[in-house]
Amino acid sequence: MENISSNVVRASYVYLGFLALILGTSGRVTAQANGPADGTSAVSTASPDEYKIGPGDVISVANVDAPEFGGKFRISESGTMEIPGLPEAIHAEGQTPIELAHSIRLALIDAKQLRDPKVSVYVDEYHGRTITVLGAVAKPSVYPLQRRTTVLEALSLAGGALPNSGNIVTIVRGAASAEATSTAVGSVEIIDLNKLVKGKDSSGNVQVQNGDVISVSSAEIVYVVGAVTKPGGFAMSDPSAGISVTQAIALAEGFTSLAATHRGLIIRQSTSDTARREIPIDIAQVFGGKNTDMRLAPNDILYIPESGTKKSLKVMGDVAMQVVNGISVYGIGYRLGTK
Repeated sequence: MENISSNVVRASYVYLGFLALILGTSGRVTAQANGPADGTSAVSTASPDEYKIGPGDVISVANVDAPEFGGKFRISESGTMEIPGLPEAIHAEGQTPIELAHSIRLALIDAKQLRDPKVSVYVDEYHGRTITVLGAVAKPSVYPLQRRTTVLEALSLAGGALPNSGNIVTIVRGAASAEATSTAVGSVEIIDLNKLVKGKDSSGNVQVQNGDVISVSSAEIVYVVGAVTKPGGFAMSDPSAGISVTQAIALAEGFTSLAATHRGLIIRQSTSDTARREIPIDIAQVFGGKNTDMRLAPNDILYIPESGTKKSLKVMGDVAMQVVNGISVYGIGYRLGTK
């Protein structure tokens, strides 16, 4: 009978541990402290993954036997919280929920308010430790750091990178990161997102810290307009390598029946009126293998006029610029080789 009882107790502890694991992954940090009335119960050392409470956080304190000592509390800028009935404020900043529950319990005992309080602490709102995710992500915003978080996890919090995102992730380090990495506040770390997500450079999946600003670049774009089936802007998978004229035409799904393929035009440095260049190109000769397939650079515009039009290079360049300025970018997000 004694062995059976022991097994039942042991099974109960296993079940409770499993239940605690499930609750711990639900996104709301919960902790309870209780023990001998003399306050000698040990508090386990917090792991690096546990959330540390900070200024601005909203904490719910529950006391089963004395609800008047509970309620919701916002942690002050100085990192403290005041509980009715206690003579002094409790310093909460830097503590995990279970550590704070233990501190409140001891404070109630020391103030002779309760003999053996059972205190639970819940983190309702996270404001103390945050990161900012900006740029080409689905939901740019400020996000709480509830546990140890890597770059990829930070991007996941923001809904992931957009289809038209570039390959560069920039981290501007806050004070916590500067201290952890022995660098200056505001120092910049550049990460190649393409290598990171493909598993070519896992060292880039660094831990982000409180105050860090993570920014995802937008992809470099080339534009194909005029007498093509699907005019628009197309993301370059590798801006350093560029994209060829034939690849750009393929992304635009080919020519229309009215295309004057002998009179194509590349508008280079299209973002600068003073430095803009018009480069004529005979695309029919390129497709026929008689001319070299040129490489397009970021922000280049490839313009295919309709047959029968007689315009100067300058006028065709102006027309292409007007089209790009007003175009709906149908092709944004296409990746070379994945279309």
